[in-house]
Amino acid sequence: MAQHPLVPFFWARIPSSPPRERRDEVREICRRRGARLAEDQIYYDAEGMACALIEVSVHEAEQQALLDDLSPLSWVGLVNADEYADGTRPPESSES
Repeated sequence: MAQHPLVPFFWARIPSSPPRERRDEVREICRRRGARLAEDQIYYDAEGMACALIEVSVHEAEQQALLDDLSPLSWVGLVNADEYADGTRPPESSES
């Protein structure tokens, strides 16, 4: 996977099944990599795709390792309103 700019949060669409066990697995992957699964939840859309909001590490190697471990189908980097107002822009979305 190519290197991506660091961002404090990202939404990741991830393979999932079964839901409760996958949530626990993603929570553990995040913990191992110094990240946090927001609200301790994975969310599902109408198509049954799993989405996780993850607060990521500020360490580039750990962020890349987290993305590698999650094997997201796609992810969207996010910055907060203050960062955006100050000119920080998130990277383009990534599709696998």
